[in-house]
Parts: sequence; C-alpha cells; structure tokens
Amino acid sequence: MNTVKSGIVAFAFGRPASISSNRRIAEIAAKNAREFKAPICTQLDIELSREFDVHRAWESPDKPPPTLRLARTAAYWATERGITHLWIVAAKPHLWRCERDLKYAIREAEAKVEVDVLEEVFESTSDEWFCQDSSQKHTRSRKEWEKRERILKITPLFLYNFLYDWIAS
Repeated sequence: MNTVKSGIVAFAFGRPASISSNRRIAEIAAKNAREFKAPICTQLDIELSREFDVHRAWESPDKPPPTLRLARTAAYWATERGITHLWIVAAKPHLWRCERDLKYAIREAEAKVEVDVLEEVFESTSDEWFCQDSSQKHTRSRKEWEKRERILKITPLFLYNFLYDWIAS
C-alpha cells in the first residue's frame, strides 16, 4: 500500500517574522499542517507555535538562508522523514523560484517526492506580499524585487547553482 506522507515547506518573504507577508505564510503553513497532520520545514522568520513539528534550515542570525539552501534542507529532510509529497507556502512573487529550487534539490537528492503549491498562496495578489517594514530592501516593493529577480530568472540553473555553491562556501 502506497501511503502519501505530506510535509510543508514555508519560505519567508522578507524579515522579520512580524511583517505581514511572513505572518501570512506562517498562517497558511499552520492551517495546512493541522489539516494534513504534516511537519513543516522552514526558517527563523516564520514563527509557528510549539504544537507543530518544525525543522528549520541552518542560518546565521543576521542573514536568512538563500532559497536554494532551504530547498536543499527540505529535500533531505523529506527523504529522512519518508515524506512523499511536499506542499510549498511562499509569497506569490517568490513562488517560481521556490518551486524551481525545491524541484532541483529533490532531483539532486535523488528523492521520490512530489511538489505542489498550497492554493491559499494564490488568494492574495502579488503586490499584497510586499511589506514596507521589511528589513530586506528587495521585498519592500515590486520594483526592488524585479530588479533582483530579473537577473535570477535569466540565469541558467547550472550557473545559479554554481554561484550559490561558490558564495556559500
């Protein structure tokens, strides 16, 4: 009998945990963790109550983990836990990269894990995710976000991975 075991990956969008985008991501992750009885893999800027089984990606206190690090953490975490289906929670503007990086990390880990996006992510418009009170300039406005994302969208995945590994080492 093949049983699907779900897990949730919650990617923060800006800093700190108190900004509206991260509170919304935490809310969606919590609601679905209860529904699926699923553990959550995330980062420090997503605050969740102790009722949840939460695994956090490594990060330094002053710098959040890059998207690819959280994706790699989630892929290996899912494999270790026997999770066969990961649900992504991320801000709509960040979603394309979260999904791409997570699928890449799953292939890299040679894991047998399906990936989907939780529908609640689509209930907010893209602009509603940006927060003026974020300490990360690139998540305060669409204009700042697009300046950075434009480069990431045209960077081939192999180069993106190489640069990430080079910078992270």
